[in-house]
Amino acid sequence: MAVKDASEFNALRQLQTDIAKQVVLEDPASEVASIGAVAQSFDESLVFSSAVVVDTLMNVIDESASIAKTAMPYVPGLLFFREGPAVIATVEKLRRRPDVLIVHGCGMNHPRFAGLASHVGVILNMSTVGVSKKTLCGEYVEPAQAGRPTALTFSGKPLGFVLKTVAGTKPIFISPGNRVSLQGALRIVQRCVVSHRLPEPLRLAHIKARQLRSEMRSGQLVPLRAGDGVE
Repeated sequence: MAVKDASEFNALRQLQTDIAKQVVLEDPASEVASIGAVAQSFDESLVFSSAVVVDTLMNVIDESASIAKTAMPYVPGLLFFREGPAVIATVEKLRRRPDVLIVHGCGMNHPRFAGLASHVGVILNMSTVGVSKKTLCGEYVEPAQAGRPTALTFSGKPLGFVLKTVAGTKPIFISPGNRVSLQGALRIVQRCVVSHRLPEPLRLAHIKARQLRSEMRSGQLVPLRAGDGVE
């Protein structure tokens, strides 16, 4: 998706506004027994996407990966159009669809309330939570202690939470993507905190995405040919 002019950017922003109207802020009706996560790594024009699914004990029960060529540079607020196709392809490859998917990116904490996690959640019709190391918008007070979240708001509207998971590290930003409530998004991430800054399934997905990138660099994977898409 090569964006050439301002009118195309405006069209993408309008699409996000439409996606935001479809977001549901309600928790899953059934118990969350499996939690997935998807993360990306980049090497020039290639995006390496990895998904991991864990059970309640954080044991890996499924995983998948995809490689795609990016057709759009990074533009703040338009991350879905750069990473989204690879994310969706990777999640659809999973043999076991998780009850909730943690996406490395923003959810509602987005200027149009439709970050990567929200967009993916609406398209795949699944529960998603956005976890990012930065936020595109919002006001907050940084947590003084690990494990004690503070509110993330935007013009008085609650968007999620800021959570310092481990003492001595920077906080992460947690926001509902789709089909999960504000408190539900926080609870899901807290369930996945083990001993690292990122929730465990997302940390594992990051590791696997970087491994995939390293394998491509070392020649263990066949490079994509010109015109190839998601694999």
